[in-house]
Amino acid sequence: MNKTISSWRQRLYRQFSLMLANQPKLGYYLLPLLHWNKPQWHPDYHSASVVDFCWETDQMLSVRLKPAASWSGFTPGQHILVTLLHQGRYISRSFSISSSAALFAQQKQILISCRIQPQGEFTKALASDISGLTELSISDAMGDFVLAPSADSTGLTSTVMVAAGSGITPLWSMLSSIRCWTSPVVLFYSVKNAAQAAFLAELKLLAAKQPLFELRLIETEITGRLNLVQDLATKADFSMTQAQYYLCGPAAMSQHCKEQLIQQGVPADAIHSEQFGFALTAVEGEMKQALILQKGTEIRIEAAAGVPLLQAAEQQGLNPRFGCRIGVCFQCVCQKKSGQVLNLRTGQVSGDGPEQIQLCISAAHSNLQIEL
Repeated sequence: MNKTISSWRQRLYRQFSLMLANQPKLGYYLLPLLHWNKPQWHPDYHSASVVDFCWETDQMLSVRLKPAASWSGFTPGQHILVTLLHQGRYISRSFSISSSAALFAQQKQILISCRIQPQGEFTKALASDISGLTELSISDAMGDFVLAPSADSTGLTSTVMVAAGSGITPLWSMLSSIRCWTSPVVLFYSVKNAAQAAFLAELKLLAAKQPLFELRLIETEITGRLNLVQDLATKADFSMTQAQYYLCGPAAMSQHCKEQLIQQGVPADAIHSEQFGFALTAVEGEMKQALILQKGTEIRIEAAAGVPLLQAAEQQGLNPRFGCRIGVCFQCVCQKKSGQVLNLRTGQVSGDGPEQIQLCISAAHSNLQIEL
């Protein structure tokens, strides 16, 4: 009943805002005025004060934030969209929360940790601006990559986690939030070398204190890439089909591990994954024409094969709605009227008829007509 009332109120507020200011939120109408006092403020998100920052490694920056009281919290493993006003425009990126549930419960603070990518606009901007930043904008927490209440409750006897690089962030949030250890957990942490392993000291301390937790550090420049099935076969008294799995890292790594496990008889629903990047490399190819229908106006853009339609639209001056930019939150879903798109996460090519697509993970496979 309460949810129905809340939904009704949201629809009423939206209609009132559209009637009064031709905007879905009154905040959009007031945005230019409010920016005089709070340039970082955005009507779609919550403000978050920058409390502190530190470098976990020479490539990974952690930022401690205190969200506004309007932010409702998170479940370990979830991610948020972080928005930064940089050089006069908003840029956004999705990050997993890397802190424990206890930090938010006790101090109303969270931690985000990001690897600074040489080609990444957001992470480079964050690193360069961080010393002068006082606040950021963040979305509500989202995503279902969260730890099941108990392995025992599903008939499973243990948990296997696999992290590669910055994929450690949601898994460390999960591990540091466990208060009652009831079954074994093993973490395979794959990095180039130990110097690039964020939270390594904390993980080693947890392994020393908690007998049910095992840490296996894979330094790829020394031992080569992780072979999950082979390494699990060396564990005593371990059954692959009686464990639940959490995989977080590059799309290719997650997909390879999942295929290996399924070949060993592990049920697909026992494998949970959160991947970053695309399964396919976004290499520019033949240009396609995309006819965008937006509020009754027709706009024609050039869309390169292999480049997300969201990126192509933004490069040509459009501002489609988006959220995580990695195909998780579905905020950029729109209606494709005709033409084919390539899903950059799965490699699948769509049909030629009408259907809903996600702009952030879809690339033009033919000429298109899209309604935003």
